Amino acid sequence: MARVGPLIWFWSLAILPLTAIVTFIGTLVICSQVPNNAPAGEKFPQISQLGTGQAYPYFVGGFIILSVQLFIILLGRIQFLFQTQYIIHRGIIGIVHALALLSIVFLIIMATVSIDARPPIHLTGAFGLFGLISLYCFLHTVIIVYLFIHQSDAPQHSNIILPIWFLVCSLLLIAFFVVWLVIKKGIPEYIAAATPFLYIVGFVPQFWMQARAKKRESVLLSTVSFTSQLSV
Repeated sequence: MARVGPLIWFWSLAILPLTAIVTFIGTLVICSQVPNNAPAGEKFPQISQLGTGQAYPYFVGGFIILSVQLFIILLGRIQFLFQTQYIIHRGIIGIVHALALLSIVFLIIMATVSIDARPPIHLTGAFGLFGLISLYCFLHTVIIVYLFIHQSDAPQHSNIILPIWFLVCSLLLIAFFVVWLVIKKGIPEYIAAATPFLYIVGFVPQFWMQARAKKRESVLLSTVSFTSQLSV
């Protein structure tokens, strides 16, 4: 039983980035189908407007579930970076991920405080969330690029696709966030809001390899234990 817990943890990490995307999209779709206070006839209303009226409970529930998923993913990412490299100080990794963890607080504020009830608090949550998650994506990308450059000391970070993926997602996030601030239209906001979830999909390959390695380790330990019992 002691070996089952770690396996569940590592395999959950490999799946959660994908379920987070489903949760995000599902929440927006459900809220768009439930009566809310968004302008009538507007095809892509502001995300904040989707969480009003009768859609408010669905908006809160969806983003609370999303917050839990993001929290677990980030803890798993910290653990992975601690275990797979030694050239970047753990304090730096901790500070960078603390920004992302703090963004979850702003996500909860944005979700639970309706823009109809307290607009300043809701907008503080929204801008705090976007600002911190954008900064996290940029700094995390710097870390991954640095590890790729020094891959001889960090062989588990030698895949060139991941730095490119993180860099492209970071640029898209920042670009569409700025466009949204300027033109105040729904589509750039939707793209900016979805991009962090595309970003963390880049965690999946390494989480997957980590889970498979843990599974092989568990099988090896079981084999050794069984062999020892036979020898006795």
